[in-house]
Formats: sequence, C-alpha cells, structure tokens
Amino acid sequence: MATDSDQSGGAFPALTSIRFIAAFAVVISHFSENDLLPLPSSIFDFIDGGRSAVSLFFVLSGFILTFTYRDKLVHGGTRSFYGARVARIYPVVLLGLLLCVPVVIYLLYTGNASLMLKWYALKHAIHLALTVSLICQLLLLNGWFPFSALNQPWNGPSDSVSCEAFFYALFPYLLRRLAVLKPVRLALVCVAVWLATGAWIAFLHRYMPLARSGAMIYAMPLTRLAEFVLGIAAALCYLHLRSRGTSQHVRGTALVGIALVVLVTLSMWRPIAPSFFLDAPCFAALILGLALMERPVLGILSWRPLVRLGHASYSLYLTHLPIALLSLMLGFGRSNGWMVIVFCVLASLVCLRFYEEPMRRHVRARLARANSATHRPESRAPAKIDDGSGSAGDSPETLGTSS
Repeated sequence: MATDSDQSGGAFPALTSIRFIAAFAVVISHFSENDLLPLPSSIFDFIDGGRSAVSLFFVLSGFILTFTYRDKLVHGGTRSFYGARVARIYPVVLLGLLLCVPVVIYLLYTGNASLMLKWYALKHAIHLALTVSLICQLLLLNGWFPFSALNQPWNGPSDSVSCEAFFYALFPYLLRRLAVLKPVRLALVCVAVWLATGAWIAFLHRYMPLARSGAMIYAMPLTRLAEFVLGIAAALCYLHLRSRGTSQHVRGTALVGIALVVLVTLSMWRPIAPSFFLDAPCFAALILGLALMERPVLGILSWRPLVRLGHASYSLYLTHLPIALLSLMLGFGRSNGWMVIVFCVLASLVCLRFYEEPMRRHVRARLARANSATHRPESRAPAKIDDGSGSAGDSPETLGTSS
C-alpha cells in the first residue's frame, strides 16, 4: 500500500480519490437502509447498495500493493510488509468497535428486541452471539462465518477487512508466483481464477440455503480473492507497459472510457448476481487506465481536497455505521440524516489527522523496535521499515480492507 511519503497518493492521486467516491456510495447505501436518508431506489440499485464499491476496494488493494511491493517482496522482506499491514488497518478496526460499545449497551439496557433484530440480526442467545461476534471481529475472522448473528453485530462493514487480512496473508506468495509469468500466461491465470470464482458462486446459489449463500458470496474471503488477483495482474500489466518507455496516455484514456461505459451499462442492467462478478474486470481496466493516463483529463480526481478525502476513506468506511446507529438513538431520521453524513465525512478527516496516522506511526515504530531487538540485539537504533501507509488500495479496506 504506500510508504511514509504517501507514494500512492502522489503517484496515483486519481486512484486515491476514487476510494472516497466508493466509500461514500457505501455510506449513503447504509444510511438509506437504516432510514436516515431518502435515497431513491433507482440510485440505490445503480450503486448496488454499495456492494460494487467494495469490489473496487479489493481490486484497488491488489493494484497498489503490487505497485508498492513488486521489487521488495519478490526477494523477501515479508516481516516488514506484515507489520505495515497491521499498522495500517488494526487501529481503525479498534476505533470502529469502540464506537459500537454505546450501541450495544443501549440495546442490552433497553431490551428493545425489534432494534436488536433490525440492527444486529439477533433474536436468541444474544449475549453469546455478541461475545463470539466481538472475538471474530477482533481477530479479523468474521468474514469466514456465514451467519448474520456473527457478521452483523458490532461493526458489520468490518467483514471486508477480514477479506483484506486474508489477501495480505497470501499476497507475498501470490506476487512471487504471478510476477514471473509472461503477460499472456498471466491473463490466462486471471481468466481461470475469475471463472473458477463464477463456478463457486453458481454452486453456492444452487446448493446452499439463501440464509448462508448470501454471506458466503459477499463476505467470505475465498469468494472475493479473484478481485484481489485481478488488481495484482493490472499492476503487473501497468509496470510492463511503463517499462517500454513510451507514452501510454492514449491507451489509458481508452481503457477508462471503455470501462466506464461497461460499468454504467452493468449498473443499469444487472444481468447476474452478484454484480461484482462482472464489475471486477471492469474495475481492473478502470484502475489500469487511470494509472496510465499522463494528463489530468479527469482533473477533479487530482483535486487535493478529494485526494485527502480518499486518504480518510478507510476511517469513513469503518466509523460511519456505528455513528449512524448512534444518531438513530439520538432521534435523527430521514429528514436530517444528511447532517449525520456530513458529520461522518468531517469526523473521518479528524480521525485521519489525529488518530489513524499517529497510531500508524506509533505501531510501526513499536514493531520496528521489536524487530530490531530480535534480529540485531547489539543495535539500539530502530530498524526502518516500509509501512505501506496512505495506500490508494487499502480497504474498505483496504474495503474502506480495507482493504
């Protein structure tokens, strides 16, 4: 994901900006679902309730990680990579869970069964479900369990961070295998992985009950791996084209134009479910095209405030739903929910400046000192590590996992 100098934001400001656009699509979808925003159904359907935005996060995560670590991980260096990932995602995961504590206390204290069911999908064994769900989210494992009673309590959007954690674990291995492939063979591998994912989704649709198949399709890390792989392949293609030393602006513009036309068509048509299956290759083409463009044809995406919002999108992604539920507790509704959205956006910027970035530096420094003490006990100087912070490809959440 990027270095201290915000490499991704500097090299690809447009990719950082689209993170905010994607995160905002998730926010307005969740606010609409919780009766905090009168979002027209046509818009809700066009953005697929924010689910397509998560697909963009996953593809973008693979792209930026590969761009940043292509040369570093091929020859090793996984320890600093994993440390950087922990520093990047975990502090905001904890913050999101902390914001959920008042909501959980309110639901337990009032005994409001209807809200407990609506917000957290809990009806029986509530205390046990809340405990297990919390443990799963702390361990970033919630995406692996296709049960709404485990995925929906506390901070539901964190299931995409669970996917990102799985992607991070596999990334060094995937990069080393894919980086040595010729372009044609790399394309064939991507098509094979994509089609295998389609077959897996078809199997789940046919043989799993609806109550389980939905979570296994949309939240299970294994089902979303192909999107991450497409992002890796797009970055390798970018590096290959750039190595030629010739302008790729026309190619990039064409890719962006074609990808946008296809994505808009799919958003209005939605021929199959899940929509992310067809969207993901288009997102890979869009990201590759934006990276190849050399002039700010889409100048708004290089606008500094929008780029800054892109950097804050991870905080926005993991804090907006707890804030939404807190606002419902305070009496906000469809008529004034827009004020809460504005607050969420501003709060994400504050969080980025005063919590996310300082905590990222603090965790990196602690991990660097621990690594230095383990491998060079005679040295007192902390080892410098590559943090991967400020990435354009981090969730949700990398989603916002985050990535």
